[in-house]
Amino acid sequence: MTDLEKNSLAVIDEKRDALIKLAATVWEHPETAFREFESSSALKEFLESEGFTVETGQGGIPTAFVASFGSGKPEVGFIAEFDALSGLSQKALAIRPEPIPGVENGHGCGHHIYGADAVAAALAVKKYLQSGKTGTVKVLGCPGEEGGSGKAFMAREGVFSTLDAALGGHPATMWAVRTRPSLACSTVYYRFSGRAAHAGTSAHLGRSALDAVELMNVAVNFLREHMPLDNRVHYAVTDTGGSAPNVVQARAEVLYMMRGKDNASLNALCRRVDLCAQAAALATETTLEKEFQSGSSNLITIPTLQKVLHGAMCDLELPRPTAAEMEYAREIAKTLPDRDPASPLYPDRVLPIPDVISPHFGSTDTGDVSWNCPTVQMHVGAWIVGTPGHSWQTVSQGLNGYAMRSMLYAGKSLALGAIRLMEDPGLLAAARREHLEKTGGKYDPVLPPGHRPKL
Repeated sequence: MTDLEKNSLAVIDEKRDALIKLAATVWEHPETAFREFESSSALKEFLESEGFTVETGQGGIPTAFVASFGSGKPEVGFIAEFDALSGLSQKALAIRPEPIPGVENGHGCGHHIYGADAVAAALAVKKYLQSGKTGTVKVLGCPGEEGGSGKAFMAREGVFSTLDAALGGHPATMWAVRTRPSLACSTVYYRFSGRAAHAGTSAHLGRSALDAVELMNVAVNFLREHMPLDNRVHYAVTDTGGSAPNVVQARAEVLYMMRGKDNASLNALCRRVDLCAQAAALATETTLEKEFQSGSSNLITIPTLQKVLHGAMCDLELPRPTAAEMEYAREIAKTLPDRDPASPLYPDRVLPIPDVISPHFGSTDTGDVSWNCPTVQMHVGAWIVGTPGHSWQTVSQGLNGYAMRSMLYAGKSLALGAIRLMEDPGLLAAARREHLEKTGGKYDPVLPPGHRPKL
């Protein structure tokens, strides 16, 4: 590393205790999509105290924010997430499920780390700019990743379109640059309305909404044979119309999630699922109401940015667990029956960029960021190997000392990658070319026109 890079990253060590406290504050206030008022405020107040200018309410979401320092180009941004998951209340550092009394939610995806590592990275780039450099650094406060598609609403408003590069660090069980593109997705409620009747004496007078839901599900399950192999469909019956079997159900509801390799493929799949719903309504003489809930675009990957961030990760020393953290890891490992016992407890190396990129069948609203500017993410090895995401084990490990040092390392890696991009206009130009080749310079969001976030 150069002296300039070392001096810029040093601020993360200087602010170490404050950054750990910031991550802990978000963990201690687990708030779900678009209700992250305490968490958002903690991040904003910290950034304001460090000299950043903060604007709020992007995409029509009160907890969204953009914190900026500097002026002009190049312009880099760090993605900060901070929403939690419902139903994952869990005490820190416990080795068994132990919900916290009076608390419903928990950080089962580690977004307290995702928010704090973005702030750490921004502090380092701010120090770089203060050395006499020109440019702008931003922290993009993005609410509601879990089911709310907050970034999609922000992207539709153009929040990310001025960035030369966006970088993010998401907790995981490995140290690696994310190379796998994700699927576009759309989540839709299908509600059927029929006519109630006595199921024994006058069933012929009823029109069953539950029958319509079941017929739709059957039709979609037959559709699976005729979908592209990289498409996915999932559903949950969210209202069966009551619990009395001798009443023809006058209402029923099913929630569908559709996934496609890109937005065009997703739109084609959604049209066919809509036809299944319409056919079910026709067959049962019920009426159909469709309500779009959320959706996100597929993730565009940029090899130039991946190489730069990977190089930055390899140039920094990985965090190492203490003896006490190793003992804790062994206890957590006992709760993971499917874990490979031959694998290390903590991720101990930065994985190389693979020669062959396999598909990723999940979805993320970071996809909408990636359609608006060159984007790259890193996997932050904050959990022991084999830990499933969205589990009590991830929540329990969230305040582990190793996890906090992982957050600091991620902040340094993101900052070092950003500084190298800002120092080399050729790298940013190459990233822009790759982005244009993949997007064609167009962004057609999954969100329907006029659709607003459900606050």
